[in-house]
Amino acid sequence: MAMSDSDRGPLAGIKVLDLTEHMAGPFCTMILADMGAEVIKLERPGRGDSVRAWGDGSERNPYFRYINRNKKGITLDYKAPEGKALFVRLVERMDVLVENYRPNVMPRAGLGYEDLSQVNPQLIYAQLSGLGYDGPSAGRGGFDLIAQGMGGIMHVTGEPDGPPTSVGLPICDLGTGMWAVQGILAALYERERTGQGRLVQCSLLETAIGFSSWTSAQWLADHQEPTRQGSRHRQNAPYQRMKTKDGYLMIGAAGEAIWQRCAAALGHPEWCQDPRFATNHQRMANRVTLEAVMENVLATGTTEHWVAVLEAAGVPCGPVYNYEQMFADPQVRHRGLVQYASDTELGDVPHIRTPIKIDDAIRVRTVAPKLGQHNAEIFGRLGVTAADLTALHEKGVL
Repeated sequence: MAMSDSDRGPLAGIKVLDLTEHMAGPFCTMILADMGAEVIKLERPGRGDSVRAWGDGSERNPYFRYINRNKKGITLDYKAPEGKALFVRLVERMDVLVENYRPNVMPRAGLGYEDLSQVNPQLIYAQLSGLGYDGPSAGRGGFDLIAQGMGGIMHVTGEPDGPPTSVGLPICDLGTGMWAVQGILAALYERERTGQGRLVQCSLLETAIGFSSWTSAQWLADHQEPTRQGSRHRQNAPYQRMKTKDGYLMIGAAGEAIWQRCAAALGHPEWCQDPRFATNHQRMANRVTLEAVMENVLATGTTEHWVAVLEAAGVPCGPVYNYEQMFADPQVRHRGLVQYASDTELGDVPHIRTPIKIDDAIRVRTVAPKLGQHNAEIFGRLGVTAADLTALHEKGVL
């Protein structure tokens, strides 16, 4: 029976060669795979992606499993002469190649964009790096936290009297993978008109600065350094985290109409006439006092209670969840953020789906591949026989 569109996904028919490790690159190719592209993850013979060894090093490893689902896995030493020949033959059939090595690795092997675009002029070649592929710092290694530090994210994160703090998620890795997907999709769209491939470049540092948005916009306008504000919004109050009897909630009472509803819901409509709190400008100037009087009220009830009260009054708000609470939330469950793929050893394995809905066409279909699991299938397409595979394996090429 032919597969339906939802089984195939919107990128069905697109072939991607994935030479990435760690997080940013695999996250990019994971999204492409979730969208239906055939992603072929190429790993080093014997060792594979270094993330395979994270956690307890077993097949349960959620770090590797999460960002490598929906992919096919092959092994190949493309620096060996026989391996390089197979690699080039693979590239001839690919639409997209994604790599995140240091800038000189692929060109030195004769497999950079200039080389491979001669082999396949339609190839879209995506390079993901730490700090960019040229410039005085291009050769330096880059990891998420380094980019968070250099890109200003840490400077504006944390409490006002605390040190620069990293975001609790690998936001630069994830963001770089997302930007790369957008670049690849744009290049694929352009290729429909031109028939030509493109070089797509993204870096963790540029992602961090790209995410800075209003803070950079303000600095470029007046050269005043942004300060750390904890969970507080920079232009509006009260728009922040506040403490309740049993936890925290976020209140978004930005704007005078919402502030009036908020004050009334908390039992203090007179706050709206208080010269300290009457306007947003005054509330910002007296923010510490405002927080104190609001938290005195909020301390009398639970987060659940106040969310219900504020929501009923038309005040944007929400609880600050731990992960157990987050995954139990009825809205999260209804939207199906957790999807399952079957594994012969582990049973139904949970994954976070890519947060884009196009019917059910973007989804988790298969678990991450075992090392070299699809060698016979992928190399078989090139005419490599079982005997050839055995010989190449014995030589360490596969």
